[in-house]
Amino acid sequence: MQQLYDTRSPNPPSRAILVGIKLRDNSMDETEESLQELQQLAETAGIEVVCETIQPRNAPNPTYFIGEGKVEELKPLVEELNADAIIFDEELSPGQNRNLEKAFEVATIDRTGLILQVFAQRALTKEARLQVALAQLEYALPRLTRMWTHLSRLATGGGGGRHLRGPGETQLEMDRRWVRRNIAQVRKALDAVEKQRHVQRKRRSEKAKVSLVGYTNAGKSTLFNVLTGESVLAEDKLFATLDSTTRKVDLPQKQQILLSDTVGFIKKLPHQLVAAFKATLEEVSEADLLLHVVDVSHPEAEAQIAAVNVVLEELDATDIPMLTVFNKIDRLKDQDDLQILQCQYPEALSISAQRGDGIPALIDDLTHRFAERGMPLSLSIPYTDGKALDLLHKHGTVLDTEYAAEAVHVKARLPNRYLKSVSQFLVSS
Repeated sequence: MQQLYDTRSPNPPSRAILVGIKLRDNSMDETEESLQELQQLAETAGIEVVCETIQPRNAPNPTYFIGEGKVEELKPLVEELNADAIIFDEELSPGQNRNLEKAFEVATIDRTGLILQVFAQRALTKEARLQVALAQLEYALPRLTRMWTHLSRLATGGGGGRHLRGPGETQLEMDRRWVRRNIAQVRKALDAVEKQRHVQRKRRSEKAKVSLVGYTNAGKSTLFNVLTGESVLAEDKLFATLDSTTRKVDLPQKQQILLSDTVGFIKKLPHQLVAAFKATLEEVSEADLLLHVVDVSHPEAEAQIAAVNVVLEELDATDIPMLTVFNKIDRLKDQDDLQILQCQYPEALSISAQRGDGIPALIDDLTHRFAERGMPLSLSIPYTDGKALDLLHKHGTVLDTEYAAEAVHVKARLPNRYLKSVSQFLVSS
């Protein structure tokens, strides 16, 4: 077993065969696109793809996921191509994984396991490593049995064996306890990080918060760098950014917002990762505005938009105002694709973060949006003036409230047209 917090695989595979399955309700284009994304994930993990195959089926085989005939077809290919892994484009059950490894005698990895491996390789900070470690441990717990199948016969020997505890069973139980103990330790460490994040958020609660969201490799980090003047890692790779980064952005009308770059989303994003990255993704759920960055040049742009919306639903973030930004217009081969999307999202802005196209229009949009919110205000309102408090709650955004002996001290945002009504209570602005 790996040492706690070491999220790297000790012996990662180097050559793999990819296997996809076209189910009855899926089109072949969708299946091929998903398999192409799996290839990108494999290459990001440093694995060479030596072969790809797709099997049409009405439903997955409960034993092997693919059909038994397909298993027999792939067996000689594993040896012929010198593959040391087979990667499946779906999440396998523990039983399917165990059966496939026994049949092929090489590592069997499902889509979830591969994504976890990519995250593990790209986790640079302590927080990201903790989050990946938690996801890996929770993913591994129900799959531990496959590690000890060579000892299973010892648990069933002599006298029927059902009531005996053999070395294999003992080791398995020890292993499960080890995993559960480490899950508890990682969660405790993440709780400490989350408390620290909460303190940091409280300190900056007066400023409007904007979070960049989008499919992985949509160009969020590039746009982040353009708007903030920072140099956050921005690679043409999946999941280049795992850690949330927040910086101040000065808008033209003396406004200041906090812009956060967050981890990219992906179709079939493992629920273990969504749960493990909850602290990081809270930047999304606590935002005042989401900038949904879309790679408009990608042939599956609409499907990627839908995948991002699914994750936002998991985060209960669908009620937050959102501005869609069509990025990478400089890579478009057919302008008709952009026009079709613009018809569906008429308020979306089109930009090229790499080239700078459309950035002034985006800044103008942000300036206008947050001008309506007004500047942060500090007010001291007597308890006898309930109308002022009602006005703040009805037309503004109350950021913090402190109840003193003679007055309520309030930090809030209020549109400029209402400032005159509360000017007498203003402490500072």
